[in-house]
Amino acid sequence: MKMNEKLLAKIGLNRYESSVYLTLLKQDSMEASKLSHASKVPIGKIYEILKALKNYELVEIQPSRPQRYRAVDPKSAFKLMYKRKEEETLNELKMLKETFDEIERELCNDNLPQNVETVFWPDRFRNNELNEMVDSFFEKIEHEICVVIHIKYKPGGSELYDASVSTFSKAYLSLVQRGIKVKILDPGSQLLPSLKELIDSIEDLSFKRYFKDLMEVRILETEYNFTIIDSKITLIDIEDQFNMSRNFGMTRIYDESYAKRFKTKFDELWTKGELFL
Repeated sequence: MKMNEKLLAKIGLNRYESSVYLTLLKQDSMEASKLSHASKVPIGKIYEILKALKNYELVEIQPSRPQRYRAVDPKSAFKLMYKRKEEETLNELKMLKETFDEIERELCNDNLPQNVETVFWPDRFRNNELNEMVDSFFEKIEHEICVVIHIKYKPGGSELYDASVSTFSKAYLSLVQRGIKVKILDPGSQLLPSLKELIDSIEDLSFKRYFKDLMEVRILETEYNFTIIDSKITLIDIEDQFNMSRNFGMTRIYDESYAKRFKTKFDELWTKGELFL
């Protein structure tokens, strides 16, 4: 095999393709039958080879009768060929990486959260304990909080929740004042009138408009009950199995892939909610 053919073989051209291309480089243009003879490629193969070279954009077809073929200038042809090979390789690497990631998730059981913390509530909150607890949870929020409130928290469903809505309302308002986006799906609980009362009490009209840009509340009765913080942390209540209106505490899950699954569910529920604020 000649040196040029060896080089062309390294970029994927077979012996016939190399022979035809190198032959055309020495000519202005040629008909298929004459090209077959000059390149020593069987006439039964020549059109197949020319089609492959055209797909590589190494050969052009001239509009004549009979058709004539000419080689594309190597300088531009191989730059384009390299660019396509580069894109194909990057796509293959991307697909390979996704496959490896999927295998890793399956083998490592990656569907389970990686970092979980459980917080248990006291039997009763004393003095400012609830306020301090909520403040400690909310102080590290940087961008957004998405809240889904269970249907069991409709008025009268949980005395403890009804008593705490004022604290949460003020906490959500404080988040907005810090520039945090607040999105709440509520079943029609006491939180709604509490929030409305707070908003109505705001005298600064410019802040009211700012408030509406950052807080949105929708009404939806749902069996789901979770909170997502900054698309990174998921909060899930721990329920008393003998009294479902009461919670023992809360699980905090620090896992972005887990939070992403909950955010997908939140977005799905969000489209079903009726606008309140």
